[in-house]
Amino acid sequence: MSDKSKKTHCILPYMHLYAEPTGLVKPCCIGGEFEDKLSLRDLSVEEAINSPQMKQLRKDMSEGIRNSVCMVCYEREDRGETSPRENFNINTLWKMPKVGKDFSVPKDALQHIDIRFSNLCNFKCRMCNHTFSSEWYKEIPLVENPHDDEIRTKEYYDYWKQNNPKKVIKAKEGIVEELKPFLPSVKSWYFAGGEPLITPEHSELLNYLHKTKPTIDIWGRQKKDVSIHYNTNLSILRFEKYNFLDIWFDFNKVFLSISCDGIGEIGEYQRTGFKTDVFIKNLKEIKKYFQPANSETQEVGYGYNFQYTTTIYNVFHIWDFYKFMLDEGYIEHERNIDFYYAWAPRRSALKYLPEADKPRVVEYLTDLLTKFKEPTTINKIESMIAFTKEQPDEHFLRYERDQLIKENARLDELRGGKQMKDINGMDWMKTYKAPIGSPIWKKQQELKGFKNFGDKKDNDGNPIYKPPIGSDGWKDEKDEKKLF
Repeated sequence: MSDKSKKTHCILPYMHLYAEPTGLVKPCCIGGEFEDKLSLRDLSVEEAINSPQMKQLRKDMSEGIRNSVCMVCYEREDRGETSPRENFNINTLWKMPKVGKDFSVPKDALQHIDIRFSNLCNFKCRMCNHTFSSEWYKEIPLVENPHDDEIRTKEYYDYWKQNNPKKVIKAKEGIVEELKPFLPSVKSWYFAGGEPLITPEHSELLNYLHKTKPTIDIWGRQKKDVSIHYNTNLSILRFEKYNFLDIWFDFNKVFLSISCDGIGEIGEYQRTGFKTDVFIKNLKEIKKYFQPANSETQEVGYGYNFQYTTTIYNVFHIWDFYKFMLDEGYIEHERNIDFYYAWAPRRSALKYLPEADKPRVVEYLTDLLTKFKEPTTINKIESMIAFTKEQPDEHFLRYERDQLIKENARLDELRGGKQMKDINGMDWMKTYKAPIGSPIWKKQQELKGFKNFGDKKDNDGNPIYKPPIGSDGWKDEKDEKKLF
């Protein structure tokens, strides 16, 4: 590797295939979309790995050029964070394949595959959407709105249902059969979703691997020569006729990255569908056979760790989660938890918090730096702080903050139960300086007891809200106007 490529090279585009439930092919799960999109619905697996887009990416990396599809890693490195690119390059046991002059790779180059067979899921997490969760299907058109300022109407929802008849999205019909010719060279699989443990294609492939993969001797036992890594919500351990605990132990290595963002009401708020009692029951079962481990090295044959996705909802519960898992014996040290942060969607990301709420978040995260000891954990917390302090692009600033509040208020309404302010103590409806006349501004006036008398409007067509005589709003109306 040349010196100029050390800061851009990543092994994944050479020996790895990633595809989303929509069929969309990207360099990896956090990579961006190619400008000329790749899809398994249009291409075969072999055509995808040697597409012009993938060959150009490899060429750019070899020449020290930052390709835009990999900017998530490069930007993390710019913030001083250790990126997935760096971790893969350092910790992987995969080998670089032979690369052609045109930057193509042979068929047997594939050593690691991550195909999200479908979006079938039993959760609808707040930082997710219908691309990765079928449970989001009913709500997504009523919540997310990339183009208009208003929450989408019932008419739009009816149109969306009519033109999107399938709530379960599949990457490609018959994809398991198409993958079978590549299996001899594949040493490692990553299963995610959706929820992979309820996905029929996962069970089909797992069963095929179990029957066909050759064995190797591991500690005096014959094990299937393949490693499997899951990202799972651990809501089930059995699916139809399959008891996964019975099957997993015939494989060389199985690692479970368990997605959990809080115990009790915090976890149940962020991950709708999460049940604490079910989770703890399954976790106790896993703990009988699996060891808590470091996800970066996966140093044990059968291991697990936790993936805690930090958002605006659960940011103040990082330490509580860590202490619970430690005190209950589910982890041994900090590195058994990966603390990530959501950078999208806007409704979940720390970056888009109103400025009035950011100091409290930064103060809490800064205090964690004195509590955690592991360099990797400290690095991740420092990255969260840097991300929180970032300002969205000025052109989108007002809109993104408006959407953060609006979408979350809509989710609270649709899902019932706890409200945002009950979970994290931040009442954004009060702290956010909404544009005069915007839906959020109108709601703020109503919360303050202001009323729109006689449906009067100003010269710009905005409703005129007046505080009732004697109210707090009436007393400081002049100051209130300055706020906006």
